Amino acid sequence: KLTYQSEDRGVYTFCMCPGGYVVNASSEEGRICVNGMSNQKRDSGYANSAVIVQIKPSDLESENVLEGMYFQQSIEEKTKIIGNNAIPVCNLKDFFENLSYNGNVVFDEFDIDINDAVKGQIKVTDITGIYPEFVNIPFCDAMCDFDRKIKGFAKSNPLILASETRSSSPVKILRGEDYQADIKGIYPCGEGAGYAGGIVSAAIDGIKVAESIIKKYNQ
Repeated sequence: KLTYQSEDRGVYTFCMCPGGYVVNASSEEGRICVNGMSNQKRDSGYANSAVIVQIKPSDLESENVLEGMYFQQSIEEKTKIIGNNAIPVCNLKDFFENLSYNGNVVFDEFDIDINDAVKGQIKVTDITGIYPEFVNIPFCDAMCDFDRKIKGFAKSNPLILASETRSSSPVKILRGEDYQADIKGIYPCGEGAGYAGGIVSAAIDGIKVAESIIKKYNQ
């Protein structure tokens, strides 16, 4: 797990998939988001992970409770446009150059067969326009820092694919002590409902909800 603090904004790796693939995980018309996965054999020859840049309430346009979700949707919409309905991809060297960012990284020429590392249609293009500057610059700073911690992390000139927007939920569906929402029979749980920040914590929350339901009907 790699973490970096860029002034008052955190950056960290998330959802590491050894021997895996980046996949098109879009769930809505007009938007594209990606995710990572590994088959049981983990034998793709490539690894991938998300790099998460912290988004703060002050970054958003209003205090509307759903503003975080609207921001998420806008990123996915830009991703689809810039990718021309495919997953947009570039390498880190081009990302730096397109931002005129000087990170003092001397890149190696590492040949990656994109089709072996990705499941879904791709488009090689400039992806810097997808994100605001408060995401792009901390991301670049973090990649340089990660390269100092793990030699070659950035120097290997990795591929960057856009955009993984589904990490911590931008909203939380409120629930009571019995894990039910105000609408009885609805049990919000896991990452999507705002009660977890990863696979393990989501699984634990799901167990708690299941135990609550079992207890209710056993009575």
